[in-house]
Amino acid sequence: MLIQKRYVITLTGLYLFMMSCANIIAPTGGPRDEKAPTITKRTLNDSSLNFKGGKINFDFNEFVKLQDVQNQLIITPFTKVKPKVTAHKRRVTVYLHDSLLEKNTTYHISMGNAIQDIHEGNSIQNLGFTFSTGPYFDSLSLQGSLIDAATGLPDTASYILLYPANLPDSAFMKQKPMYAQKTMQGVFRFENLPNRDFSIYALQDNNKNYQYDGNGERIAFYDKKINPIDSSLNIQLYSFTELDSRDTARKKGVKTTPQKPSIKPDIKLNYTVNIDSVNKTKRTFDLNNPIKIQFFTPLKSIDVTKIRLFQGDVFDASAIAQIDTTGKAIVLQTDWAQDATYSLQLMKGYALDSSDKQALPSEFTFKTKKQSDYGFITVRCEQNENTIIELIKADKVIAQKKAVDSVVAFKLLLPDNYQLRVIHDENKNGKWDTGQFIGKKRQPELTEFIPNQITIKANWENNVDIRKRANNKRKK
Repeated sequence: MLIQKRYVITLTGLYLFMMSCANIIAPTGGPRDEKAPTITKRTLNDSSLNFKGGKINFDFNEFVKLQDVQNQLIITPFTKVKPKVTAHKRRVTVYLHDSLLEKNTTYHISMGNAIQDIHEGNSIQNLGFTFSTGPYFDSLSLQGSLIDAATGLPDTASYILLYPANLPDSAFMKQKPMYAQKTMQGVFRFENLPNRDFSIYALQDNNKNYQYDGNGERIAFYDKKINPIDSSLNIQLYSFTELDSRDTARKKGVKTTPQKPSIKPDIKLNYTVNIDSVNKTKRTFDLNNPIKIQFFTPLKSIDVTKIRLFQGDVFDASAIAQIDTTGKAIVLQTDWAQDATYSLQLMKGYALDSSDKQALPSEFTFKTKKQSDYGFITVRCEQNENTIIELIKADKVIAQKKAVDSVVAFKLLLPDNYQLRVIHDENKNGKWDTGQFIGKKRQPELTEFIPNQITIKANWENNVDIRKRANNKRKK
């Protein structure tokens, strides 16, 4: 009996010890639901004929909600007002009144990503369906691409718009199109189009009203009317921003409140200089650059006799100093010697701002790079004085030259990655010109972006041949 009691006591103690050491973990809800809702039933099948309007119900396998449906839902051809869409429990209902629909017309409705499950917010991706109000489907298609005329790259931010060809050009600025589609990496394709003539435009629709408002919206237009029955059509559009875009806020009588000029506090006449004077013995100054003395307030005048540049101990009398076009910087230019030590002396009173504040004196010592620090590019091209070849680094134009010869050279290039762009200078003014839709209907000048990256190394020459590429012509 005594042994049994000791046995029971030992087991009880061991049980209590194990319970005290155990971690209490709250039960989990299982793995997160990452599946989008699926349709279990619908009252209108995709590709239905002779639809007369009414309710279209979509039933799902779980409770759903609508997110940003007014922006996500697109019906083409456009109707006077968008269809009404509601969600209740597992059902989404689209209301299409017969007064919104044209006879014998093929419609496509895209819900985008508006339908989500109610708990996790998983969206059905690009839910859409097609139906016809007549006994047949419009089956024609139209395809093409959109290029940003200024860069030569695909325009990925714009919509392609189709208008009835019998409407005037002003319809682009006053009413919605029949069809609209956003480009996919600059490419578009319309399906289920009728056999009729269209006018085609592109629009970077900043305010999402599907009509051109100016104010910096990028556009494109095609010179001819088109009909998708021509299966050989492959439309090429070139987008641009008009320089004199309309200010629709003023046109529509929207009042703007004039802003009062801000009162600038009294500040010192501070400035910066694009010189690395810390590493005085290291070759840091680029032979391509002038010295730039940048101020934070507009300058009134400078005294060039108090801006002195020396190469070693020799005064550089050829250096020219002047205020740049911004009025806030002094540019000092000279023919730099390579691998040479220079000093810039800025004497008291060398610059005055509009409040007659004087710039403080200072002195900077630096060393220029030498030719072996740079690389070179030789471009073989078709000789054409109307062709301009641009050298680009990180989306910034570094240099440009006309193709007056079959070989164009870019020298003194810092080691980095570069690319080339070709401008077809139709009006021979030495620069790229944008188009104009309002009034003149002038297309922009074309550019061609050469996608191959050119890696420049120090004391190295790269040869590039663009003769087969740089002959881009506008496709009709």
